[in-house]
Amino acid sequence: MSDQMDRDAAGALIVGFSGTTAPDELRRAVAAGLGGVILFTRNVGDADQVAALTASLRAERPDLIIAIDHEGGEFSHLAPANPWPLASPRVLGDLDDVDLTRASARDAAATLASLGIDLMLAPSVDVNSNPANPIISTRSFGTTADVVSRHGVAFVEGVHEAGIAACPKHFPGHGDVAVDSHVGLPSVDRSIEEVNAVELAPFRATIAAGADVVMSAHIVFSAYDDQPATLSRRLLTGLLREELGFTGVITTDALEMQAITRTRSIEDAAVASIGAGADLAMIAVGSADPRALTARVVDAIGNGTLDAERVADAAARGRTLAASLAQRTRRPGLDGAPIREVAARVVAGQNIPLLGSAPYVVDLTQGLHPAWNPYFSGLPEVFGRVAPGSDGVVLRGEHRLTDADSPAGDAIKTAAAAAAGRPLVIAVQDAGRTPWMRDALTHLVEGHKDDVFVLCTGIPEDRALVPEGIRSATTSGRNVIVLEAVAKALTQA
Repeated sequence: MSDQMDRDAAGALIVGFSGTTAPDELRRAVAAGLGGVILFTRNVGDADQVAALTASLRAERPDLIIAIDHEGGEFSHLAPANPWPLASPRVLGDLDDVDLTRASARDAAATLASLGIDLMLAPSVDVNSNPANPIISTRSFGTTADVVSRHGVAFVEGVHEAGIAACPKHFPGHGDVAVDSHVGLPSVDRSIEEVNAVELAPFRATIAAGADVVMSAHIVFSAYDDQPATLSRRLLTGLLREELGFTGVITTDALEMQAITRTRSIEDAAVASIGAGADLAMIAVGSADPRALTARVVDAIGNGTLDAERVADAAARGRTLAASLAQRTRRPGLDGAPIREVAARVVAGQNIPLLGSAPYVVDLTQGLHPAWNPYFSGLPEVFGRVAPGSDGVVLRGEHRLTDADSPAGDAIKTAAAAAAGRPLVIAVQDAGRTPWMRDALTHLVEGHKDDVFVLCTGIPEDRALVPEGIRSATTSGRNVIVLEAVAKALTQA
């Protein structure tokens, strides 16, 4: 095999790594032509460290693409390096001000640019049409194709104004699923006409707005293929390239997810995804071995599994994007003005009562998940900063009241007892799809005789679950600046 084939094989890969400095093996892979590197919380210490890390990688090869998942809300892998985290997409869609969405994206993307990151793996343009969706939730701008399309376009425009690349995801759409692709293989069984009207509309709009990269979903769309989109030539080449006319870079979602690896190895998935039309096969785990992955792609070319021209085309698309990024003008950030505006509007747009300076806060929230990284411990921490007399408890995961021997159920009863005689704030996150949370909400409200306030921090549809007569508000996501503003409104005269 030729040196150029080795470089092309490496150029069709984007990988993750562990630690806050670049390992020698990764640096050698970059020098040898690796297409891209993706950063996560595990790679972030502070702003100076991230800037030094990206500079060290580009010292090996200037045209390396450096990416990060940066969607907003709890999806904030840069939290230690960013004092003004991005609003959740859902709250931006709920406020429905495309200028504010554009400014929010520009501010966030400018922060990335200042740290040497040039690919923002956002926005999620999934239409969250299924409220029981276990993975999208407030990552989506809303429940209709119109809202998601308009704000997806504004977001892409804002990222471009900052001088870096945007990546709408998860193609063809992750909004109408009941299975999390991190743990299983979802299927969407809509007709082609329905997919075209709902799922594809935001992708069509953001591609027209100049989207640089599109990320595939590990989902079977049965009207098109029996393979997940990431591995489907019908979807990646036929639909995305030929029918929608996308000419940029196609990246996969992380190939180590169980939707893919339950039936094949990561290495085989990388080969299959490139063959289907992906230009960057993503292996995001910290243990990714770029040298071994490159060798696997080269072997696939040698044994006829992969066409050499397809691999060369994939690598060339990445190099073209990197060359264009080098020519773009980077804009400075806006010092957090957009997220402060979002927070002010969330508070001003709702009737938030003054509960007093020392409420007890019970934060009922989803369990930890590899797709997001909560960058604060929970609502008691937030309230503690703005109302020092407050305290409370965070309950994650599953807490069943019906099991008399369950310590988790006891935790809810203990929280109810601790709140006695004090104003009570109950936060819920996607309670509509979480039975234990609905039961806990009912138990806490019915057992509390003093002031009660319910804060819906997940999708705003949760507000329909709040018992009649109980005051409530929504934040449509868990952004710390927004939550602090609500905490101040509740506790400060």
